[in-house]
Amino acid sequence: MKYFVTGGAGFIGSHIVDRILKDDNDVVVYDNFSTGKKIFVQHHFKNPRFKLVEGDLKNTKLLEKSIKDSDFVFHLAAHADVRSGFEDHAIDHEQNLKMTQNVLEAMYKNNIKKIAFSSTSSVYGDATIHPTPENYPFEPTSLYGATKAACETYINSYASYYGMTSYIFRFVSFIGERYTHGIIVDLLNKLKKNNKEIELFSDGSPKKSSLYVLDGIDAMFTVIKKSKEQFNVYNIGHTQVLTVNEIVDTILDAAGYKNVKKKWLGKGSNWKGDNEFVHLSINKLSKLGWKPKLLIREGIKKTVSYLLKEKQLLK
Repeated sequence: MKYFVTGGAGFIGSHIVDRILKDDNDVVVYDNFSTGKKIFVQHHFKNPRFKLVEGDLKNTKLLEKSIKDSDFVFHLAAHADVRSGFEDHAIDHEQNLKMTQNVLEAMYKNNIKKIAFSSTSSVYGDATIHPTPENYPFEPTSLYGATKAACETYINSYASYYGMTSYIFRFVSFIGERYTHGIIVDLLNKLKKNNKEIELFSDGSPKKSSLYVLDGIDAMFTVIKKSKEQFNVYNIGHTQVLTVNEIVDTILDAAGYKNVKKKWLGKGSNWKGDNEFVHLSINKLSKLGWKPKLLIREGIKKTVSYLLKEKQLLK
């Protein structure tokens, strides 16, 4: 098969590319390198099954040309900085919803019938049911979450119109090798400046689930292989959940920092749109025979170890 991966040089996308090539398929990576990195895919440069197109999804002519003859699209390119939507009210709409429609139009014009989309736990907002199931209503608290929810409905509408098969994956935070932004990077950067005391959002009590990236990749390909539905919506997460305080302690321990004073800024100090309890139900996914292999703490430790070796990713 020939796969087309938007954001294929990014954290998650590059691991999908690894899996596609491992399975002896062809892949076209389409990335503008706003957050993706060539070092994440450069080990494939000499592989004849691999092609890299440096392009923006705004460039519809290049997109339609590059996607031609593909059998399956993984659409991961997105604006993923939840915080910035509070100040910039257009960026999520422009980079998430409008670019998703560009991808769908390119698929329609090239008669491509399968798409997998990276959605988010943020579509549920401050859910009151935990673990949160897939049938929980959309209640996003950020423009990021709102545009991801809108993308889902656009994808399923195109799929209904034109006989496409859609795979919507609602992620918790992924961690692991090639991780480039989030609490682990933020904390390690703070520790470089001051390893005696760190200032932290909240009071440490919010609960967050996360998943090791290779477990997440395996979950996606399990759904694609085993589900026979036209419209597929699956949470991709973990049975475990940790408090932010437990996450911070795990990072400190993995990085070898001792006796660091934690200065919590108090409840309500997080950015607008952040959700304090994120734990997705994976019962639906488990029925396909999938379960996470790594504990959350093990995933955090692997991420810290990787970042301390790849210091160029800590800026």
